Amino acid sequence: MPTREKDLLREAAQGNTGAFGEIVRKYRYLVYAAALQIVRDPAAAEDAAQETFIAAFGALKNLRSADAFPGWLRKIARNKALAMRREQARHAPLEEAGDLRADPDPDSVEYSDERKERDAFGEEVRKILSALSDTLRFPVLLCYLDDVPTAEAARFLGIKEGTVRKRLHDGKKKLQERIARMAEKTLQEYRLPRDFEKRCICGCRRARAAVTAKGRR
Repeated sequence: MPTREKDLLREAAQGNTGAFGEIVRKYRYLVYAAALQIVRDPAAAEDAAQETFIAAFGALKNLRSADAFPGWLRKIARNKALAMRREQARHAPLEEAGDLRADPDPDSVEYSDERKERDAFGEEVRKILSALSDTLRFPVLLCYLDDVPTAEAARFLGIKEGTVRKRLHDGKKKLQERIARMAEKTLQEYRLPRDFEKRCICGCRRARAAVTAKGRR
């Protein structure tokens, strides 16, 4: 661990919130991704991440070694996220029973349609990401949320940097393949029917016949 970070942790353990703020800035997306991996909801993951740092700040004095901080912080994040997920499960029936989530009133139908398309695409991407194994999904979340360096991700996960790079490569490849298949499936819906030409010809014939019949009157 860099000396600067060890100094920040020592100062933060003594109650220096400014020093801890720098720690938060460095690890915020690592913690957020760890929470998101479990709760699968951005808002809940953000809350879990905030609770993680608050808990970590209060418990820093009990940290035996600064070198153990990344793994220690990840464990706290995991525990907070698991607690958040249990809370979500407990309140899920209540939310489903009533309309508790009111959508904003759009200014126009066009805005509403665009938003629906964007939300639908985002949901499909989330499904594809969720379909990845935990081994591949976690590094992808860690490194692509805010360009977290692979070295930092490796320290946080407690594995070699080369392993992180390999998992990122494999995860990215699978994402690309599945997104490509999703796009292909979506575009299939826009294809014209096979009998389109026949329909056009039939329509032309009917139109000409109608004009001819009208002219004979």
